[in-house]
Amino acid sequence: MKISIEGLDAVQAALSRYAADVPEKVHKGLVLGTRIVQSEARVEAPVDTGALRRSIHGKVDGMTGVVSTSCEYAMYQEFGTYKMAAQPYLVPALKNKQSDVIAAIKKQFMGG
Repeated sequence: MKISIEGLDAVQAALSRYAADVPEKVHKGLVLGTRIVQSEARVEAPVDTGALRRSIHGKVDGMTGVVSTSCEYAMYQEFGTYKMAAQPYLVPALKNKQSDVIAAIKKQFMGG
């Protein structure tokens, strides 16, 4: 018994082209997703002087998106101290916008 599939070469070529675009599309989606989380973290951050909000920034390196802050007291706000209750803003921002980040990445593959 012999099985022959016509057009298999074209399908393999199309899949190869699609696979080659995956890193770029994921990167673009991560850039958008990181901006979404960054914006949400700025909204969630407790405000006194505004320095914490201004210090929140996002960065994408390869397949990793990071939202962080350079503010020296940011860790204490997020996790609290023995004298101060936590006022988390980074973790809630990611949790609140998780589906939006996934949608931003998916959109890159759906012609967005």
